[in-house]
Amino acid sequence: MAWVQPPENTHASLVKAMNNLDGVEFDLRLTADNQLVIHHDNEVSIPKELLEGRPKIAEQWTLAELEEVGFCSFEKLMADKEWLVPWQEHSKAACLEIKRSDPSITPDSTERMAEIMAQATAMLDEAGIPNTSAVFYAFHRPMAKVAKISKSTRPWSRLLPIVPRRGSHYKMRMMAAPEFFAYSFGRLMRSQKKAGAPMMPCTSDYFEGFTRFTHFGFPVGLKGRARKRLDKIRGDFPVYIWPGHLHLERDLINAGLSVLTDNADPEQLLPDGSSRWLRPATMPLSKAQWNGLKKGIMPEDITPYHELNDEPLPWNITRIIGHRGCGKTPRPVLQR
Repeated sequence: MAWVQPPENTHASLVKAMNNLDGVEFDLRLTADNQLVIHHDNEVSIPKELLEGRPKIAEQWTLAELEEVGFCSFEKLMADKEWLVPWQEHSKAACLEIKRSDPSITPDSTERMAEIMAQATAMLDEAGIPNTSAVFYAFHRPMAKVAKISKSTRPWSRLLPIVPRRGSHYKMRMMAAPEFFAYSFGRLMRSQKKAGAPMMPCTSDYFEGFTRFTHFGFPVGLKGRARKRLDKIRGDFPVYIWPGHLHLERDLINAGLSVLTDNADPEQLLPDGSSRWLRPATMPLSKAQWNGLKKGIMPEDITPYHELNDEPLPWNITRIIGHRGCGKTPRPVLQR
């Protein structure tokens, strides 16, 4: 059956990714009635005609209203065994991005973000999710304050460079550019380690194109001297790259970097014709099996990690993570 991409951040997309990849990344927002919904954009991502006479901002809707048009309740997702068991028992991992409120909701998102972290932490704790299987992060400089207010003891990290809360994709990139220029890969890593983060989310701009040369300090890369520089700076510290473009995927994995992918199709080939393997952490391959993928040879009868090991996987293992479930999809997210 041909691959059909489910809409991003929906229940179906998240469950499929949690089962078919090493884990997922998704976005949490607080609704008007103080519940957790999984939704990326500030504005409710449905056709304009369905927004007529209703608020545009997602956080002005109740959870029931958002569910009615097709968006996903985090509480209901956590009640789904098809989602929960892989997370609890199969060493799958999740990156929970705490979304900042639109400026029209509040000038400072910290308190609302802390409420998101507190509610989500309670659900993770109740489900017994290991600390090495979940991390909170956000484009928010005072993430330490968010964690303190929430009283969560769960690990967290910070997305850098910080982008504005509102604006087009290109405008936000332009606004974030000065901070990107100021942060070399090494400086970015030092800041994350200093904050006590268990892993470092990192844009692929550090690894491809002219942007890898536009910041202060020496560039890192996936080949030659730049790769050696990367290895020296990183050591075994976990780094998660987004977006994990297909043309970079194998080189990122070979460098020990985890990938946030928008391509969860198991039949999708890499640009060089190689087959892909979407579970390098939870169904690890031998070197010979990885080499076989270059010839289109798909391994068979691979034993999952959890069947051979009682301990959950550590952070410093190379994973492929589904971005917003099975990948980012066009706007509006829900087309009906």
